[in-house]
Amino acid sequence: MTTMTGGLPPPAPTPLFFRRGFRNLLAQGVYVGVTALVIFYVVQALGGREYGFGFLNQPAAFDVGNQWLINVDGTTNTRFTMYLVGIWATARVVMVTLLLSTVLGVAVGVARLSPNWLLSKMAMLFVEIFRNMPLFVQIVLWYAIVLFGLPQIQNALDLGDTFFLSNRGIAVPWPEPDGGLYGGPEWLTAVWAAAVAAAAVAAWFVRRRRQELERETGQPHYPNRWGIRLFAGGALVSFLALGLPLTIDVPVLSGTDYAEGLTLRPEFTALTLGLTIYTASFIAEIVRASIQALPKGQTEAANAIGLSGYQRLTLVILPQALRQMIPSVTNQYLNASKNSSLAYGVSYADLFFVANIIQNKIGHAVEVFALIIVTYMLMSLAISVVMNFLNSRLTLTRV
Repeated sequence: MTTMTGGLPPPAPTPLFFRRGFRNLLAQGVYVGVTALVIFYVVQALGGREYGFGFLNQPAAFDVGNQWLINVDGTTNTRFTMYLVGIWATARVVMVTLLLSTVLGVAVGVARLSPNWLLSKMAMLFVEIFRNMPLFVQIVLWYAIVLFGLPQIQNALDLGDTFFLSNRGIAVPWPEPDGGLYGGPEWLTAVWAAAVAAAAVAAWFVRRRRQELERETGQPHYPNRWGIRLFAGGALVSFLALGLPLTIDVPVLSGTDYAEGLTLRPEFTALTLGLTIYTASFIAEIVRASIQALPKGQTEAANAIGLSGYQRLTLVILPQALRQMIPSVTNQYLNASKNSSLAYGVSYADLFFVANIIQNKIGHAVEVFALIIVTYMLMSLAISVVMNFLNSRLTLTRV
């Protein structure tokens, strides 16, 4: 007997293939199957040998340069330790590049929309030149300029006995842990760093609370001003209370090299400059396009209430454009982290450079390149997690 609902027959069941859940499971099964076949083929093609990572625990028997903030000896440390040094070398280039390229990219992107004809055309030239020039060429060009264009260290450019510039790199002052006025242990520096972090958290909560008060009362409570005051005051008071547990190590010339301070070697400088300028040229276009995508009424409303150009940009334009920038900027961040492997062209000891030395010495190419792939994948995932979290916090939610 056929049941009727409102005079209509019941709907026919959806065929299995047209069900979304079944198609998703089928696609995943096909992917897993193809991946298993590829792995099986590779193992069969490379059969007859043993695989393993035990070689990483053997002595490295080689050294690498550019060990910024890390001192290791290749004769006593393992290959895995040297590989970690290479990871740190890559990480510090990527971190500096992402910071500098973001600042430079935003500045150039805003400059492209400036009513000043000369400024906008200079920004356009910056983008068009560096965006269309191969990255490897830029890195090698910067390396040649830094290494051969700067004076020798005997004739280094001296800026107030504080900064030195030569073909051996750029020497700059650098903070060092110190016992301070009370002659305490060096771990007091870590205590001060924890106090600074606590002050930053407190400043963030105070800023957020004052923002809520502004929305509730409609009266200005100056959240940014109070946040900066609390952070700076906490950092300064804790620094003085702990007896100045940090000193500034000023570089000095010592023969044919620098002593003390921090030295930015030509390899690191060239790679960072190349990556920063190349990535910034793409970020600048993302910033320009995101700003132009906003309705013109936003700018007109900001002008109508009497905001200055700086206030209009920082309070109205950029906060709204940021929501559109983040996905595209994330792609550029990922590209910058992977493009850091071009460090091999200027002999900078990044993770790819170190891994290649290990592979040349001991073989095990499959294991070494698998290690490289996993490392770059983890770096990209870390960047994606941070940027996706930021994107989720800035995305508009409709109630």
